[in-house]
Amino acid sequence: MVDHVSALRTLHLTRRRALPVLGGLVSIALLQACQGSATPAPTPTAPNPLIKPKAANGAPLTSVLASSELALGRNRFAMGLIDAANQPITDGQVHVEFFKINGQTAEKRSEADAVFRTLELKNKGLWVVPINFDTVGPWGAQATLTPPGASPLAARLNFQVRDRFSAPGYGDPAPRSASLTRRDVGGDASHVCTNQPPCSLHDLSIAEAVQSAQKPLLVVFATPAFCTSALCGPELGTVLKLHDTYGGRANFIHVEIYQYPFEQQKIAATVDEWHLPSEPWVFIVDRDGNVSDRFEGSAPLEEIEPALSAVV
Repeated sequence: MVDHVSALRTLHLTRRRALPVLGGLVSIALLQACQGSATPAPTPTAPNPLIKPKAANGAPLTSVLASSELALGRNRFAMGLIDAANQPITDGQVHVEFFKINGQTAEKRSEADAVFRTLELKNKGLWVVPINFDTVGPWGAQATLTPPGASPLAARLNFQVRDRFSAPGYGDPAPRSASLTRRDVGGDASHVCTNQPPCSLHDLSIAEAVQSAQKPLLVVFATPAFCTSALCGPELGTVLKLHDTYGGRANFIHVEIYQYPFEQQKIAATVDEWHLPSEPWVFIVDRDGNVSDRFEGSAPLEEIEPALSAVV
C-alpha cells in the first residue's frame, strides 16, 4: 500500500501546478518600504504548503500561500503560517494587508482580519481572508500575527492575480459532468469511493443533479484514502454532516480524484473537466446551475453551512 500511495502522490503532484508562493526580492523590498514597523520573515521556498511547509531560514514567522490560484474579483485567500520549528501556527490574531505592485511602487488596496479554518485535525488548517481583487498582475500581502501574550510578528508574500480561475469561479456555470455513480459499478460504491465505509453521495451524477434544477447542489472533490494534503477525509466528513441536515433540500455528490481509485492511477475525467489544481474542493451550485461558492482545502462546517443555507 505504501508504494501505491506514493505512486498516486507522484501522479497528483505532476498535474498540480506549483503554487505561486513568492516573487522576487524587488517586490519584497517594495512592501518593506510601505510597512516598516514590524520585521518581516525572509522569503520561504516551499512550492506546496499543503505537503511540507518550511520556515524561511529559521524565521519566527513564515507565510505560505495555500490558494492554488487567485483571480480578478471575489476570492477566498488562504495561507499557512509556520514558526521557526516548521510547526503550524493555529492561534493568535492575524491581520492581512494587501498591496498592488506596479513596477517600483506598491499601493495598499485593502486589509482584513484572517480566520483560522480547521477540520478534525486541529494542527492542520488555513488562515482565510475574503478579498476582492480589482486588477490582474503582481500583488503582495503582509500578515501580522499577534500571538497570545507576545509581540507582533510579520511576514510577507507575493502572488499573481489572473483574469479568471481555471476551476469554475463564482457565478460560472458548473460543468455538466457525467461523474460516476454507483449505477456505473453495479451498485458497489467501493469502486468509486475510498471512504471507509463508502459514503452515500454517489447516487446522482453532476449532470443529473444540475439538469433537474429543482435543488441546489453541493459537490465535494476528495480522495480520503490517497489525499496528499490529509484533508480529504475530514472534509468529506464535514460534507456528510451537512448532508444529514440539508439532504432533503439540496443534492450532494462526492467525486473521487482518481477514476476507479483502487484499480488504476488515472485522474477522473470529472476532475479534469473541472480543471482542479489541488484537493480537496467543495463547490456550491445554485438552482440555476451556477457556482455560488467555492472552497479549496480546509473548509469547516461553520464556513460552508452559511454558503449552502443561502441557496436552499
